[in-house]
Amino acid sequence: MKHIKSMKITVYNIKGSTGKTPIATNIALDHDYAIATNEVYHVLGDIFPDERVLETVPSEAFPELPKDIDVVFDLGGFIEAGGQSINSALEQSDCVIIPVNNELKALRNTIHTIEEVQGINPNIIIVATKLELKDKITGRWDKGEDFLNVQKIIHEVTGVKYPVFPLKLSKVFETIFTEEKSIRQIRGAGGLAAYSFREVAEQFEDIYKHLKTHYGK
Repeated sequence: MKHIKSMKITVYNIKGSTGKTPIATNIALDHDYAIATNEVYHVLGDIFPDERVLETVPSEAFPELPKDIDVVFDLGGFIEAGGQSINSALEQSDCVIIPVNNELKALRNTIHTIEEVQGINPNIIIVATKLELKDKITGRWDKGEDFLNVQKIIHEVTGVKYPVFPLKLSKVFETIFTEEKSIRQIRGAGGLAAYSFREVAEQFEDIYKHLKTHYGK
C-alpha cells in the first residue's frame, strides 16, 4: 500500500483504553505523518522526533495546519467540557476514526462520542478493537460475534450505517511502542513476527484502502 498523502485524521473516543493511541501511532509511523495530542502525559515523544509531535492542552485549540501537513490527532477528553483542542482537530480533519471494544461502557461512551462528533465532522469510521473471536465457519473477523454486536449497536442506535472495521486483539500493539515501529515495519524484519502479526496488518491495510479511496487526495 502506497502512503496516503494530503490527509488529516482524528482518532478519538471519550472512553479510554479503546486503542486510540496504538491506532494513531501505527498510522503515523506507516505513512510518515506528524502526530498531535492533547494528552498531558504521553509517550509519543519517545517514538517520534520532536518536529513531528504537536502538543496542546484540552482547553487550547490546535493551530490551523497547512493543507500539505499530514497529521494524526490522537485525542482524549470531552468536547462538551470545553475541549477546544478536540473541536479544532475535528474541524480540520478529513475523517474521524472512533475505536470501540465490545464492552457495555465502551459502547455507551462511543454512542455519546459519535453524537458529539457528527455535528462537527460527519466523516466517521468505527474500528471494533480487541476482538478475540472470529467466525468459526468462515474464519472472518468481521463475522465474529463481538464484531457483529458492535456493528449492530452502532448502526441501530445512531441510525447511520457508519463503516465498521475489525481489529483483533494482538501483542503487536505493545511491540509498536517497545520497538518504535509500525506493524508493517515489524513484519518487514521477517521471522515469526511476519506470520504472527499478518492478520492485524491486513486489517490495517483494509482501513488504509478505505481512507485512500474516500478521503485521500
